[in-house]
Amino acid sequence: MVVVVIIGIMLTFASLSIGDRAVVDRLDTEARRLEQLFHLAQEEAELKGFQLGFRYTDLRYQFLIVSPEGKWVPVPEGPLRERLIPAPLELALRVEDRPVPPAQELSAMAEQMQEGKNAPEPEPQVLILSSGEFTAFTLDVSAAGLTTGYRIGATLLGKITLERRDEKDGRL
Repeated sequence: MVVVVIIGIMLTFASLSIGDRAVVDRLDTEARRLEQLFHLAQEEAELKGFQLGFRYTDLRYQFLIVSPEGKWVPVPEGPLRERLIPAPLELALRVEDRPVPPAQELSAMAEQMQEGKNAPEPEPQVLILSSGEFTAFTLDVSAAGLTTGYRIGATLLGKITLERRDEKDGRL
């Protein structure tokens, strides 16, 4: 009987650790993807000589480019296309050490325009200049219930970093 109880306890712990593992893997993958996308956006801006922007909402993040009409529009395709933030992940942006709330969804902006209201156009929360410089920012990628997370940061001179953060270390 004792052996059965011990096996049951071990199976419970194993299943709990496997359950969190999927979310941790998703968190790791998304943080690394975002870091690489910022590197790619920086290279694209430098090579092609144009400005790019980054914005995030509660549901997605996207890179923006200036259209021929002079308005910011989402990059329509390719690696810098719009991407959904996979549940249960969350993003938290700080620009020059000030929190930046999520932007309004484009669909909500379109609804406001249909109702005759002056809806704001999408604007970037972070700028990526053709010189390779950035708006100084940190972007925390986390998931509810996890003690680990990632912080992506960029300096004004364009140095991009990815740092794993852990609540145990007091760094989350």
